[in-house]
Amino acid sequence: MHVLYENINIFNGFNIVFIDLISIISTLSALLIVITKNPVVSVLYLILLFSNIAVYIIFMGAIFIGLSYLLVYVGAVSILFLFILMLINIRVSELVGETKNNTLLALIAVLAFFIPLSSILPSPEENYSLIDRQETQISSVSSNN
Repeated sequence: MHVLYENINIFNGFNIVFIDLISIISTLSALLIVITKNPVVSVLYLILLFSNIAVYIIFMGAIFIGLSYLLVYVGAVSILFLFILMLINIRVSELVGETKNNTLLALIAVLAFFIPLSSILPSPEENYSLIDRQETQISSVSSNN
C-alpha cells in the first residue's frame, strides 16, 4: 500500500521538465486559440488548454481542484461552446472574406501591457534581503507577571 502513495505524490516535487513542457504546450495552445480562423478548431485548442491547466494543477498537488477544473471546464463549458458553434453553422467562406491583418495593433497592445508590467516587477538580478540577521536575534525574554 505504501507504493501506491508514492506513485500518487511523484509530481509534488516539481519535476521541472514536465512543468516546463506543460507550460510550453499551454502557451502554444492559447496562441493557437487566437490565431485560428475556424471557431470549431479554436474550441478544440481551448479544450487542450483547459486540459493542460488541469494537469498542471494536479502536478502541483491540488488533485481535487484539478479534477474539478477538468470536469467543469472541459466537460461542460468547452462542450457547450462546441455545441453552440456547430448549432449556428458558421461557414468557413464567411470567415475568410475581407479580414485585415492587425499584427501592428497586436504588437502595440502587447508592448503597452508588458512595458509597465516590467517596470513594476522586480528584476531577478537584484538580491533582496528582507531580514537582517543581527536585528532579528532575541537577546532576552521577560514577563511582567
